Order: sequence, then C-alpha cells, then structure tokens
Amino acid sequence: MHMQAHSNSHIAHDPNEGDREIVSIWLRKDRARWIAGALAGAFAGILALVFAMVLSRILGQELWFPVKLAALPFLGNGATALGMHLGAIGMGLVAHEIVCMVLGVAYAHFTGREASLPQLLGIGLTWGVFSWIFIQNLFVQSFTAIRAASIPSGAAFPVLVVFGISLTSVTFFDRMVRRN
Repeated sequence: MHMQAHSNSHIAHDPNEGDREIVSIWLRKDRARWIAGALAGAFAGILALVFAMVLSRILGQELWFPVKLAALPFLGNGATALGMHLGAIGMGLVAHEIVCMVLGVAYAHFTGREASLPQLLGIGLTWGVFSWIFIQNLFVQSFTAIRAASIPSGAAFPVLVVFGISLTSVTFFDRMVRRN
C-alpha cells in the first residue's frame, strides 16, 4: 500500500483544473453579446419599473412615481409632482432605460456566453444587490433632488433584485441576436 501511494506521487495535480479562465471572458470583444446585454437591460429595466409601479401603488403612492423619480436629476423637484406629466414620465423612462441598458451590457460582457442559467441567476442576484448598495445607496444619493425626495432605500431593494435576476434574459437575447 505504501508502495502504491509513492508510485502515484509523481503525477502533478492542477488545483485549477475545471475552473474557467474568467479574465479571458472579460477581455473578449463580442459585439453580439453587448447588443444582447443592451436588450436584456432594457427588458429587465421595464420589468423592474413595472414591479416598482405596482409596489408604489401598494404603498399608497402614485403609479407613475417610480418613472418620474428617474427624471429628478434632469428636471428637478417638479418631476415628481402629482399628475400625468408626460415630460417627466418620458424623461424618466428614457433615463431609466439608458442606465439599465448600460448595466445590461456590462452584465452580458462579464458573464460571457458560457455561463449556465444557475450561474446567470446567481450573478443576476448579486448584480441586483450590488446595484442596491452602490447605485441606489451611494451614487443616486449624490443627486440633490433625489436625496431630497427621501425615498426609503428598502423600497428599492426588491426592485433592483427583480432587475438583476431579469438580466438572465441575456441568454434569450443572445440567441436572438446571433440568429439574425
């Protein structure tokens, strides 16, 4: 028995065997994946916005409040005035979707085509939590009008988790883009 263990000791075991080379995925220039990411970001942004609108109504706020909230940095405090203000709604929708598309491109780029659905879900959940911590609680609060609105950060958490998880749609959009 001692002899057998000794005879196999010359075989080197690679501790990284089976691991993916993640940096090589990040260095790829895959335009189709980026387009798929932008589409996934837009889709996830719409889902998150609809969820936020439903949550807004449940919490006794105006239906359009989450959309108009995204217009605050551009239009100031008047953006969230009660009523159907198409300028604020349009500006909020455009601003929200642009940010979501940029985040979708980044998500798609960093996940790569090889990621499985469970991996994409895990990364999406992490992406949503990351967005809540760094975007909602730090970056967005740097805009005076948003900070003055005093939106509880806890309300944004489930919305951003929905957004992150919805980014897994990148696989569908990737197939669609590559088919065309």
